[in-house]
Amino acid sequence: MNTKIKKGLITFTAAASLAVTGLGVSNASTTVKADTATPAAVRTNSMAVLYSAASSDAKTTGRALAANTDWAVAKSATDASGNTYYYVGKNEWVKASDVTDTATLTQAAADDSAASTQSSADAVVNTAKQYLGTPYVWGGKTPSGFDCSGFTSYVYQQATGKSIGGYTVAQESAGTTEAVSQASVGDLLFWGSQGSSYHVGIYLGNNQYIAAPQPGESVKISTISGYFMPSFAVKVL
Repeated sequence: MNTKIKKGLITFTAAASLAVTGLGVSNASTTVKADTATPAAVRTNSMAVLYSAASSDAKTTGRALAANTDWAVAKSATDASGNTYYYVGKNEWVKASDVTDTATLTQAAADDSAASTQSSADAVVNTAKQYLGTPYVWGGKTPSGFDCSGFTSYVYQQATGKSIGGYTVAQESAGTTEAVSQASVGDLLFWGSQGSSYHVGIYLGNNQYIAAPQPGESVKISTISGYFMPSFAVKVL
């Protein structure tokens, strides 16, 4: 048995084991079929009792897997009653109902992360649009007037609580640099070379961005064009 399994095992007396599982001690012969949908690893939902065979009639081994621990699965089997078991050690099986496929947990975490990122991006866009028409003011960092970097800094702080820096070059380091073609909603768009950018805006999707453009103008939405093409983007969220 691998060392990881040994570390997470809980040993019971025979009487305690039976009390926990509520199962009899008979080990009647039960038809078992191989299950092709075998996860690579599982995580226990709570303390999970181990069985000597993949069968509802099987004896407990007197041991259990600790709660919230991960275990490699060698194979799986389903008994005649339709109960699935995973083989996690020498002659030791755990019920599928007592564990969760770690791949499912990983995907759920990824989905939660993606949803959180989308929510933050939407907040950035919605906050930015609240200031449409705000006049451009050189060095401005408040709703009374913004310059380009003051606008992006204020919006990100209000929408996400993130401090991305007060100037274009500082904001270049607020996230991961990417090509403009890879930009997502809420990403920062920069004009000029990295390390010496001179303008920044927020990508809205559909080839549009919002920015405080220049003296004499106000915060507005513009379309990306070859005439004034961003040089690179930065993913902050």
